[in-house]
Amino acid sequence: MSTLLAFLPVVLMTGIGCVSTVGDNAERTARLRQFYPAGMTKQEVQAKWHQTKADFSATRPLYGWPAYQNQYIARKIEAIEEKAGKKVESVERYWGPDGLMSLCYCWYFYDSDEKIVDVEWQYKSD
Repeated sequence: MSTLLAFLPVVLMTGIGCVSTVGDNAERTARLRQFYPAGMTKQEVQAKWHQTKADFSATRPLYGWPAYQNQYIARKIEAIEEKAGKKVESVERYWGPDGLMSLCYCWYFYDSDEKIVDVEWQYKSD
């Protein structure tokens, strides 16, 4: 039961899920920002996900994100930094149901005070 409750914010936020297009990604990211606004703490995010643990997390390498071993992640975070105009010191990713029939990733990008710089919704393929 607690696992189901952990995904409730995502399910309520996105409605019935489907394979998304780029426009859907932007719309769902905008809705995710309403639930997880800039400045919210990492602890608040984790509390909203209840007992669910992030399936991915990373901290800024000494020489910045370009030095991170996974260049997909490095480029993603660099784009967030450029758009937000702030450094991202850490990132977490959770996944869960997006509506009833699909899954999504929810990315959380934090500053040095562990407060949200930005968030991103991403369709999770099987």
